[in-house]
Amino acid sequence: MRSLLILFLSLLFWGCSSTYVSDRQTVTIAQGVDFQLITSHPFTNDFQLLQSAQVNYNNELHDLLFQTEVSAQQLVMVGLSATGTRLFSIQLTAGQITASGLPTDDGLKPEYLLADMQLSLWPASSINQALSGAELVQPDATQRLIMRDQKEVIRIEYTDPEFYQGQIHFQHLERGYSLLIDPISIEETQHDPE
Repeated sequence: MRSLLILFLSLLFWGCSSTYVSDRQTVTIAQGVDFQLITSHPFTNDFQLLQSAQVNYNNELHDLLFQTEVSAQQLVMVGLSATGTRLFSIQLTAGQITASGLPTDDGLKPEYLLADMQLSLWPASSINQALSGAELVQPDATQRLIMRDQKEVIRIEYTDPEFYQGQIHFQHLERGYSLLIDPISIEETQHDPE
């Protein structure tokens, strides 16, 4: 009986787990604001990050871990529970997005998570080229604002000018969610240009 229960729970889990594949590169990050996901490698080094994140949405706090790998070949993001259980994975390779573990409804698409990460970490010049309907403004080395019609849509604050090396506070003012991200470990390797 116990084996039957384990088999049933395993099938239920695999039935709920779905794979998402898309070549959609344009993400609507706010009303009237589109962002073209950046597929080129804009960094001197490849890197792997392990970060803890506190997500605040609808006045509910959730703790997650993000394992992120950025290389010339791909961008991989894995979401983990606070105990280290894998929740989802997203991979961007050669313009194609493959994801698993995320809900299949339109509420949370992998493109949104990739866009938020790129808006936080990619160079400002790359982001401004990829934005339409808004612009990225940097009042100083530790702050980014995505502005639409002279109004803040997204505010990103950093404790370190080398963005991924310090704490990141990402606030989406229009959609009402925020992320407080702390680095746990950072590994950098020399990037081999193509």
